[in-house]
Amino acid sequence: MAAQSPQFPGDGTGGFKSKSPKVFLNYFGKDRWIHARLAEKRTRLVSVVVPPLNKLGLVPDTISYVGIAFLIGVVLYFVRSPVIAVLFLAGHVICDGVDGAYARHTGKPSQSGAFTDLVCDQLGMVVVAMMAILHHMVSPLLGAVYVALYLIVVVFGVIINVLGIGTRITITSKYFLYLVFAIWAFWGTNLFPPLMYFFSAIMAVEVVIGYLRLKRGIRRKFDTEVRFTEGDPYSGRLNYALNTAVPITVLAIIFIGANVIPLRALFDKPDFVAKWDKGPNILGNNADIKPLCFGIHKGAFLVLVRLPDDTLELRRIAPDGTSPHESFVVPSYVCPAFSTLPVDGNVVLIADSSTRLILGIDLDASFARNYAVTVMNLPVRYLSVTAGTVTTWNGKRVWLAANYLYTRKTYVVDPEQALRQGYILGGKVASYTNGAFPSGMTVYGDTVFEFNKSPLEALIYQASLKNLVKGKNLLDAGEASFRPPDRDALGPVSEGDELFMLSRAGQVHTLPIRSLPGMEASSK
Repeated sequence: MAAQSPQFPGDGTGGFKSKSPKVFLNYFGKDRWIHARLAEKRTRLVSVVVPPLNKLGLVPDTISYVGIAFLIGVVLYFVRSPVIAVLFLAGHVICDGVDGAYARHTGKPSQSGAFTDLVCDQLGMVVVAMMAILHHMVSPLLGAVYVALYLIVVVFGVIINVLGIGTRITITSKYFLYLVFAIWAFWGTNLFPPLMYFFSAIMAVEVVIGYLRLKRGIRRKFDTEVRFTEGDPYSGRLNYALNTAVPITVLAIIFIGANVIPLRALFDKPDFVAKWDKGPNILGNNADIKPLCFGIHKGAFLVLVRLPDDTLELRRIAPDGTSPHESFVVPSYVCPAFSTLPVDGNVVLIADSSTRLILGIDLDASFARNYAVTVMNLPVRYLSVTAGTVTTWNGKRVWLAANYLYTRKTYVVDPEQALRQGYILGGKVASYTNGAFPSGMTVYGDTVFEFNKSPLEALIYQASLKNLVKGKNLLDAGEASFRPPDRDALGPVSEGDELFMLSRAGQVHTLPIRSLPGMEASSK
């Protein structure tokens, strides 16, 4: 008995209906008629250049590869000369439109050629998106999500069309992305983030719909013989509910197990009512001045403010708020990662989320020169540091650096060792699990006061640093928890026997530390 040849689409043996290459290997849905008309117009336009190209012996794939070569020009000139990069990108788009039309004109269309065309086509989107990520025009996470979703949508669309499962409208954003790049190249306006946010949301829905469509279509085409029958024990509604519940339950267990601390912090309530006293308004009730960070140095308040002209200024203000303040300008690129200003000796520490560095600024030299004198740049690398302070631990001056949500750790760092190693975790000597949402912190004696600002509740936790580094998390080790004077207040910082916080309006709030539970007999 002769072996049967495999059934392929269009081979006349019961496979799928024959389609032209440009129709068969694509990701279009019900909008395919638009692309078909455009392809027809391109074919007519290309007829002018067909004879000379044909005489040279060029094949359609060669035009596709020229399009890829143009993308190298996009990479090389993306920021060096954006306008030239746009021209190279335009050449890539032209090659993408010409290769298929040239194949149809010369009578050389093929499925392999359509595949080459498809791959080269998507490389343009990948290159532009990756260049936007590389040159910091969009966050790496957003860019990666956008590229991944785009490619998944394309792959799902191609498979759906190959299997002949059914049509649907596919929304892709490739040409919008190219337009956004052109806008940036000519006018300097960066629209990459909003475009990627918008289309990522749309494509996420498309991915879910595409998966469900593929799952249903593949089942109907290939699983007919193994579908469950009426009497099959696997076909009842109860069994269907069970098979739905099992993966959801596993997902819930993993999610809850990995997020016990954030979930507890989310719904935690204060166990002590703190009575904050109002102090002076040290910013003079000027609504145009935006305080960003708050600290204390030599008995005076330190406040990093953003002025109406977008200038960053660090001010040193007397406690009564009435004396003239000293100030110096901080580079405008600085984007403070936490709301406190820890001071180590005469150096104030600012975690900059834009450069992912902890900046050390010499206060006396900066006030004398009226601009920031940076004496240290220490990388934080992958950490998302949102709170920090300076304290003494085991007889040595150390920093505490709190990581937001991801590691949920507050690191005790030896600054000398960190500087030798060249990054903040190079000086790690201990750590503890924080409340997952650290927004500010200070240490009084052995007591840590961490301002943990979850989406639902903002609380200051009071806990022993000694107990924390022994393995207890902040919520379990907490001796008390209480609300700040204002959810959006900056701080806390400690001086003498008092906690201080600064409202966004510039109002100072104070709280006697000895009024807190267990602190009656404490001394710093």
